[in-house]
Amino acid sequence: MAYTSPNPAAFQGWKSSKSPRCLFGWNFGRRRNTNDGKPQPKYHELDLPFSLSLVDKTFLRGKELKCCYRASIDGFSATNFHKCSDFKGPCVIIGYTDKSFKFGAFNPEGYRSTDDYYDSFDAFLFYWPDNEKIDDPIVLPKVGGSGAALFDYARGGPQFGADGLLIGPPLSPVMGVFTGPDASSGIGDLRQAKSRLGLSYAKREDGKESIFGDESKATLEEVQVFCSPQIASLY
Repeated sequence: MAYTSPNPAAFQGWKSSKSPRCLFGWNFGRRRNTNDGKPQPKYHELDLPFSLSLVDKTFLRGKELKCCYRASIDGFSATNFHKCSDFKGPCVIIGYTDKSFKFGAFNPEGYRSTDDYYDSFDAFLFYWPDNEKIDDPIVLPKVGGSGAALFDYARGGPQFGADGLLIGPPLSPVMGVFTGPDASSGIGDLRQAKSRLGLSYAKREDGKESIFGDESKATLEEVQVFCSPQIASLY
């Protein structure tokens, strides 16, 4: 039987190929796209409007923080808020009223548009006293137990307790109530905020029962959310 030796040049050419061949139409050996087509989050270049000591006792301690949502640019709709803030992990919310009052809150759970609520002792509110230039704000901790510390409504903005602090609450009922055929109706506007302290979060140091002082409601000119890009990348 005749035997024909293979062409050495052909094998040499195959071995010298620098990139893996695609066998049988499979992407064999091709580098996997680590992003999997997922859009990369954008962050606003802002200086932190609070001292990092504020989050020393939270999951954000030692983490780089960046602004993932800025209402004056991204939009004041609750839809815009969730588009930028969902699946970013624990976050700090900062608000500014039309009367130059500065306040905020810490959410240890983050947002996912679950239309559910969460129990926590780690959430808190805070504010800077009027006409006082201090780095660290006054913190208002959770009171009355850990129950219903946070609400995550898809059609609403940040909500702490049933009444502690509501920024852009849904304009129609959410949980367990039929709201009509248009699921997009009742979207909250983050320009609107209200607060009643004492039941779910501690009252102010001056005894006032609203984080805004004498007024239970406020109009906001800006809302910002700060998160850890390192934690956000894990989602």
